Amino acid sequence: MTSPLVLRFGFLRRMSVARKLVLIAMTSTILALFLAGIAFTLHDRQRLKESMVRDLSVLIALIAERSDAAILFDDAGLAQENLAALRVAPIITSACIFGPDGSVFALYGAPETGPEVFPAPLAERAHRFEPDRLVMFEPMFSEEKRIGTVCMLASLGDLEQAWNRTVLVILLIMFVAAVSAFALSSRMQQIVSAPIRDLARTARSIASNKDYSLRATPGSDDETGVLVDAFNRMIGTIEAQNAELVDSNRMLEQRVRERTTELEEAKERAEAADRLKSFFLATMSHELRTPLNSIIGFTGILLQGIVGPLNDEQRKQLGIVKTSAAHLLSLISDILDISKIEAGQLSIARESFNLAESIRKVVSSVRPLADKKGLTLSVSLAEAEVECIGDVRRTEQILLNLLSNAVKFTERGEVRIECTRGAGGVDIAVSDTGIGIAAEELPELFKPFH
Repeated sequence: MTSPLVLRFGFLRRMSVARKLVLIAMTSTILALFLAGIAFTLHDRQRLKESMVRDLSVLIALIAERSDAAILFDDAGLAQENLAALRVAPIITSACIFGPDGSVFALYGAPETGPEVFPAPLAERAHRFEPDRLVMFEPMFSEEKRIGTVCMLASLGDLEQAWNRTVLVILLIMFVAAVSAFALSSRMQQIVSAPIRDLARTARSIASNKDYSLRATPGSDDETGVLVDAFNRMIGTIEAQNAELVDSNRMLEQRVRERTTELEEAKERAEAADRLKSFFLATMSHELRTPLNSIIGFTGILLQGIVGPLNDEQRKQLGIVKTSAAHLLSLISDILDISKIEAGQLSIARESFNLAESIRKVVSSVRPLADKKGLTLSVSLAEAEVECIGDVRRTEQILLNLLSNAVKFTERGEVRIECTRGAGGVDIAVSDTGIGIAAEELPELFKPFH
């Protein structure tokens, strides 16, 4: 999670390392100078105040000591002369001597200042700084009895001027120190930033040119030197792995070419085998048709009674033989159709035929198998004559396959074929009491060779 400080000073992330180092050095230097300047200024101001209080304390104590007699003899003129000696200290703006009752006994005011309001006298020695002046009190004693108080007011103008000069000197020192720190940090930062800049240039060059043979210039023995050494070792590892990868790709391409050649040769062999297979199927199909046609022909002659009369059972059995031979002939024709399918030349016939007659013919072919297993083979036709348009031979082939499978996988019970009129066509259903088909095998229906 990004901290608010990073979000606020996000521009720092875009600065170069050299600028960041200079900025850190300057910030630290200026902050240290600023804090040191504040501490020195406050200390110097306090020192000036203490020095001012110390100097004026001697002067006010002298005035108080010399004015004891004036208070005792009630000589205001003498007290006034003593206060007039304060003109030697220009910072003193006013002074007065209070009598024992707190009234003003003698008064002094600098010529350039107007009358000032004196605070109430205090019974003990004290001083306090007000916004624009220093107020000092010095009690007067005679035989351990307070006989009066000297009050002196001093201007803080000289103190402010001295303090302003101190601040100006400190600011000048801070400026010179900051300029010196900037010049020094601008040169010294190269010790840290130069190896990092070189490392960044090398990394950009490697990324853009994909040249892993480049190396960063080794630096010093500090952390930057460790970083550069680790970077060079990492690039060396990548270079070695890249070389291995190039070799692997080259070997893989060679293997692909070899496998492609092998596949092309296998494809040519398969195509040649397929052509031989098609030729074999076409040849054998014609060879098989000849005896089948003979069987169908001689069976027809027998059924016509040319060679002698036949009873009903004989006619029935010969009819089945003729029908089965005709179906076998159609299957052989289907073998020829495989070649047509592969050549994309197979066509479906569209002709009118009697579907009911085709159903009865297929049922008569399958009935001997059903009778042999003791199964009941029943037929349900909605109409005696059902005219359809389609390929009669393939329709009969589908019905024969369905009925044959039903008989094959039914051990007891019955096999039933139903033909009903549906919406816009005819529905044919073959059902049996056999083992059925498992639910997980239903998706495999109507797939090739399933």
